[in-house]
Amino acid sequence: MRVAVLGGGGVVGRAVVERLEARGIAWVDVGRDDPTVPGAAEVVLCAAGGDLDTTRELVTAAVRDGTDVVDVDHEVGYLHWLATRVGPTARDTGARILGGAGLRWAVGDLLSALAAEPVPDPQEVHVAYTSGGSRRHLTPGERRAAVAGLALQGSALEAGRVEPEPPGGRRRLAWFPRPVGPSHAAAVPGGEALTVPRHLRSVRTVHTYQAMPGWRAELLQARSSVASSATGRRWLQRRLARQRRVTGAAAWADEPWGCVAEVAGDRRLGRAWAYGRAPVGISAEIAVELALRLSATTRERLAGGAVAPSEVAVPGALLDAVADRSGLRWSRSSTILEGR
Repeated sequence: MRVAVLGGGGVVGRAVVERLEARGIAWVDVGRDDPTVPGAAEVVLCAAGGDLDTTRELVTAAVRDGTDVVDVDHEVGYLHWLATRVGPTARDTGARILGGAGLRWAVGDLLSALAAEPVPDPQEVHVAYTSGGSRRHLTPGERRAAVAGLALQGSALEAGRVEPEPPGGRRRLAWFPRPVGPSHAAAVPGGEALTVPRHLRSVRTVHTYQAMPGWRAELLQARSSVASSATGRRWLQRRLARQRRVTGAAAWADEPWGCVAEVAGDRRLGRAWAYGRAPVGISAEIAVELALRLSATTRERLAGGAVAPSEVAVPGALLDAVADRSGLRWSRSSTILEGR
């Protein structure tokens, strides 16, 4: 197997390359000045950022050639572009496109599938994330994508329809395991609204949240309102650019993270959670694992087009494989809902 890597010099890209080499997998670097797919590559693994023209040019070329694409970028506007603009071509050429293939939003998608297993006819999915970091702990690519996405409206699935999801507008108590415990969480644009309905066909509602105190949720709403105007976006971009950055591998190696998915159906609630440290390393492990499993999946079993992580691999088996190589831990439970 040979993997073509775009963005191998970035924070996440370097972690991806390290893990490919640790497994003895051949890889080739794709330069930003020449975004073409090497002929021998079976999978293109993108870690450069979906806001870059180079990334979109390479993805378009790969899909046109029928080559599978795995992309760790989790910016929701880019995921919509993959599904709606590139997806139709992929269905024709047989290429499979897997976006959001890092911690966000792959872990939420996998946990949703696991939480739904004991739930007859699942209807609602709520996924929440927590981390010990702030914008100081964003990678340079994530910071750039955050600026680029200020004007974009996120989405959620509500009553079977894709609806706008104003950041911070919806609130929920997220049941994280100890030591975090139950936490106040506010809605954020998430990728699960795009991926979960592909494998949980009965689901009518999907929302994504970020754990934060109430005052931060109010600030998130205010920032979203400011970003609705061009003047406001320019002001926010200047503020983001001035914020102190934390650089170096150590900045991300010790950062804690967690994710919980709750799936409700007819009188039963399923819950699955995962937690650990080093979100960059976890994202790289997940991306490499998904690339390997996607390459090994025949097109007879999984046709071309945009695909979800839970369609590529058995969710529990994939999380176990990542856990064997990292500090990720996961579990699940289910309870009966009274009065439903």
